[in-house]
Formats: sequence, C-alpha cells, structure tokens
Amino acid sequence: MILPFSTQLNGKPTYFVEKILSCLVLNRIITFDVANKILETPYQNFDRSIIHTQKLHTLRDDVNDRWHAGGMIDYFINVRQKNMFRFAPKVPVVSTQKVYMTYKFGDVIEISIDDKYLMSYTERLEFAINDGFDNWEDFFNYFYPKIKAAPGELYKPKLIHWTDFKY
Repeated sequence: MILPFSTQLNGKPTYFVEKILSCLVLNRIITFDVANKILETPYQNFDRSIIHTQKLHTLRDDVNDRWHAGGMIDYFINVRQKNMFRFAPKVPVVSTQKVYMTYKFGDVIEISIDDKYLMSYTERLEFAINDGFDNWEDFFNYFYPKIKAAPGELYKPKLIHWTDFKY
C-alpha cells in the first residue's frame, strides 16, 4: 500500500526520506548501495550533507484498519502529483501498535502506545524523534491540530513499524 511522506511540514524540511533510508540501511533492510542510488535521483534534492537520525516508524490515521503486519509498504513522496516518486523499495510492515493521544495543557500531549503510557517529557521526545521529528515542538505543532479537531475525544492513529523496534 502506498505510504506517502512529506518533504516539508510547516515550511520546514522534514528529511523524512533521508531518515527512512538511513533506518533501512542501518537495520540491514536495504544496502547502502541501494540507498545511494536513490539519493542520486534527479527527482528530488536530497540532503546528503546532514547526518540524520532514523525515522523508525510513522503514525497514520487508519479508520478502515488497512495497515497490518505483513502488508507491504510502498514509500512515496509527492503522491498524486506529476512528480510522484518512490524513494525506497517495498518492505513489509513488521508490526503495528495502537496509539492514543489527547491534549492536556500548555505544550503537553498525553500519549499511550498499546498499554504503555509515555509519562515523562524524555519519553515523549524520544517518541517524536523516532517518528522523524527533530524536536518536541515540531511534533506538537503537527499533531496538535489533529487532536484539537476532536475535543474531549482521543486521537487514535496507528503506529506502523518497518523494523523490529516496538514500545
């Protein structure tokens, strides 16, 4: 299934492509040579000069429960555009986890993954970084509008893993 990614959020580069490719190489899902060929593509200006953290997973709305372990991930940027581009080979979904988020106050989003509550700022920051964000503020600014859209309700995206990592 197509899994689209943005190259920019709120006017700032995400480097999701580079972070996902880094993750796939470091976890021996693809080779460095495969990643290097992708980074040489003329379709995008990938940033090779920055050392990126890994994007270990992604959060997605999945109201129809389509994402399951064993399903194939087809990584794309610029979906439904003339310059749509697959930036990684298809890989299987290793696992999924249920996520529950709600707004508490200030810049706090409460997060639970399956039965684990992320209590500390450090745990929430680690989760945000593992999801490819550079810091908590970027994560908060992206997800707060989704959470705010349903006051008094939980926002329930699905966490999709392409490595063995789990919470």
